[in-house]
Formats: sequence, structure tokens, C-alpha cells
Amino acid sequence: MNMQKTPEKWSTLFSPLSIGQKRAPNRLVVQAMEGNDGGPAGEVSERTRNRYVQLARGKWGLVVVEAISVDERSKARVNGMVMNRKNLDSFKKLVDAFKTENPDGLLLFQLTHSGRKSGAFSRQVALYDRDRGNAELLSSAEVEEIRQMMVEASHLSHEAGADGIDFKLCHGYFGAEMLRPSNTRDDKWGTSFENRTRFIRESLRELKSSLGKDGFILGSRISMFEGIRGGCGTASPDSYIEDLTEMKRLIAMMATEGADYINVSAGIPGWTSEITRPTNPSKYFYLHHFRYCKEARDAIASADVLSAMKIIGSAYTILREEAPDYAEENLEHGLVDMIGFGRQSFADPLYPEKLRTGEAINYCTACSACTRLMVNQLHDGCVVYDPYYRGMLKQLQGRT
Repeated sequence: MNMQKTPEKWSTLFSPLSIGQKRAPNRLVVQAMEGNDGGPAGEVSERTRNRYVQLARGKWGLVVVEAISVDERSKARVNGMVMNRKNLDSFKKLVDAFKTENPDGLLLFQLTHSGRKSGAFSRQVALYDRDRGNAELLSSAEVEEIRQMMVEASHLSHEAGADGIDFKLCHGYFGAEMLRPSNTRDDKWGTSFENRTRFIRESLRELKSSLGKDGFILGSRISMFEGIRGGCGTASPDSYIEDLTEMKRLIAMMATEGADYINVSAGIPGWTSEITRPTNPSKYFYLHHFRYCKEARDAIASADVLSAMKIIGSAYTILREEAPDYAEENLEHGLVDMIGFGRQSFADPLYPEKLRTGEAINYCTACSACTRLMVNQLHDGCVVYDPYYRGMLKQLQGRT
């Protein structure tokens, strides 16, 4: 591919895009990346806020604020954020700070329940028995309670001034666990496809009727294929072979229910990590992500209604200097509508503006040190370019 393109030739990548009733100034997206640096009660800390101010200065078209728990009893990260009434003011300050730097950029909050991936320091819960270890099995009433928490957190996100929310249905957390064929619960939340999608379907309907009139963006990040037996992207509880039939049904259902976007991902970090975020030896896994986006596009076309639901693609970080060329090509071919970056946003929060102006960019080296920091419950960021996080890594190495 031509490595000498100028920003002017990335015309689609830097063009605006309507998402629901709102408009992103370009197609570059920061996907939810956990910094694990919230305050002691799950509020937005000054460090967290400053990270998003830096991203705002980078002029990304859309930024997704990381994995905000809806239940303070269950968190994946010891310093993870929690959306509740007592923390609302800190989220308002986050939105204000971001919009001051980038008034045209869209800011979404990713809402989650960590389920069986909750840390040992908090309540670990599961939807079904298989491989649940010490996690408590949730009752039907408790599942509905979590759903109500998600709805309430969505309303609080709207009150905080966010442009929308992302229901986290990916990467092995509660939302993904709900969707799996291995979820063989014998109540209204399990076994059949209709039951396993009830959580997101009913939530979308409720929020579309209450917040949709204000143009509040509703969407989700999903793992098309988790790479585990009975996981998302398989056909039965005991299968490990990829079969995207149900995931395409899910996308079509979400399009029919009026979701504004779908962020296509795959895998489970910590379990099938390289499916999620390709590393240098597994670079060409990015091709699976491109294929998954095509499958998602076909699913939207098969929906019962004419849908304007947008597709955000993943796995572009591993392409480094080649990423804008591949992004432009995929946008021009209609494979995706927006281009998602995770680790690259850690390596260089100013990436879009540097790309636009031709300034030298700090490219992610795919060293996975940021992941090591995250799983060891330390503040998380790029150890290659940021001395603060290099200090975190040295702290971790001192433990071992």
C-alpha cells in the first residue's frame, strides 16, 4: 500500500459522520482503555480527567470513557470508576473538561458490570455454573437488578452531559457472559437466543423511549468470536468452532431496536488476548477483525428496518504507519464507518492531530506492558513514551 499519502488523501478518515442525531467531526475513535486510576469511591480522579483532556487535545472524533461499573460491589479494577449519584459531579467535571478542549468531539461512557471477571477484592458473580469457581450464582431477580442499574447509570450519564453510552457486551464481562450459548440458565435470562438477548433488548427499548428524543447515543461493543467453548460466536454450549449466526442475529436485532452503532471486537483479554488485540507475532489477526466488520455490515442489511446503525472497527493499532491507509480503504469500501484505536491512544493521545498536521507520531510497539500494569491493578498507560508508567512497571518488576 502507498505509504506516502498526505492527510488530504485521507479525506474520508477526516470527514464528519452523523451518529444518530449527533455528528462526529472525524472517523477516529478512542476505544475504552482502562487506566485504573479513579478515586477511592469510584469517582473520576484528577489523573483520570487529565488523561481525557489530553485525548480531547488530540481532536479524536469520538472518545469512549473506559469501563464504568454500574455496581460498586463488583469491579474488575481496584481503582475503577463507578457511575452512581454520589459520583455524578466528578463525571460532570470530566465532560466539561473534555468539551472545553474539544467541543465538537463526541464523548461516550462505557457502562459495565464485571460479573465473574470482578477482582478478588470485590463481589464476584456469575450467570451460569460452568467454570464459575468461587463466583456467586446470580438469581433471576439479581439479574434484573443489574439491568435496572444499567438503565439508571445511562440516565446519570445523560445527566452528566455525555453524548451517549456503550453497553459493554464484550471481552468476557457480564454482558458477554449473558449472550453465550453456554448460558444455559433455566429462567428468562438463559438458554434460548431470545432469553439471552433479553437484557440488551429490553434496556435498549427502555432507553430509546426515554432518552432517544434527546439524541442520546446508544450502542455497544461486542466480541464477535470469543475463542472459548460455548462462547460468543459459537453455535452451541459445547462448540468451540466459529459460527457467527447468532452474533449476526444480535446485530440485526440491535439495529431493529434503534441502536446507533456497534463497535466490533473479538476475544477475551487474559484468555484469548491475541484475538482481541493482535501482537507483533500475531499481527495478521487484524484480518479477522476486518472480516467481522463485513459480517456486521451484512447483519445490519438483514435487519427488519432500514437502519443507520454505524460500525466501529478495531485492531488498527497493530498496523502503525499503515493504519490510515487501511482505514481509508475500509471506509471507502463501506466496511466500517469509524476506525477504533485502543493501545495507540495510550501511546499517543494526540494521534489524530499529529496525523493531520504531519507531526511525528509515537506509535504503539505492542509490547503489552500496559496490559501487565492493568492486570496487576496498577495505574495503566504507555511505558514506552510516558515516564510515569515506566515507574509503574519498575514498581511491578520490583515485586517479582
